[in-house]
Amino acid sequence: MITLKKQLISYLSKRKFKSQSAFTLVELIVVVVIIGILSSIAIPSFQSAAEKAKQKEASTAVGSYLKAAQAFYTEYGTLAYRAVDIGEYVKVTACRYNSAQNCKTRPNALVDYSRSTTTNWYSQSGNYRIILSRTGNTRLNVLANPNTPSGLGVAGCFNVSTGATKLEDKSTTGTVRAIQC
Repeated sequence: MITLKKQLISYLSKRKFKSQSAFTLVELIVVVVIIGILSSIAIPSFQSAAEKAKQKEASTAVGSYLKAAQAFYTEYGTLAYRAVDIGEYVKVTACRYNSAQNCKTRPNALVDYSRSTTTNWYSQSGNYRIILSRTGNTRLNVLANPNTPSGLGVAGCFNVSTGATKLEDKSTTGTVRAIQC
């Protein structure tokens, strides 16, 4: 056993290490720089994708509200402009808070606005403020304004004169304006 140890120590001490068997400092720095460049390109793309995903929630809600406004007009012959009007055809669930974190974590954060006479509320996620805006007796705009500066909004319109509806996913950040349909 002792001879085996001596042979192993002798072998290891005589073995020559090649200088090419490790990375140099310059090679490591180049790899770190490349990783930094790639991440600086990828991170904004991921953030943009996250904002687009949030925008789909608002787009779905606005589309549902527009269809409910059409149904209300068909049945009653007048333009819907309050939550209670569209609440006859689609459930209007809102968050009490304007913060996505509060909407997810606080108990009883979600409220049924289907019987409310309000014309604005926060989306279920808390990411958007939904606003019903009537222009005369002929046009209803449904706006979903983001609660974050980097958020993307949605605008929808229903025109009783033509029966047309229009839904636009906005590609710029900030407050959403009423659209023509």
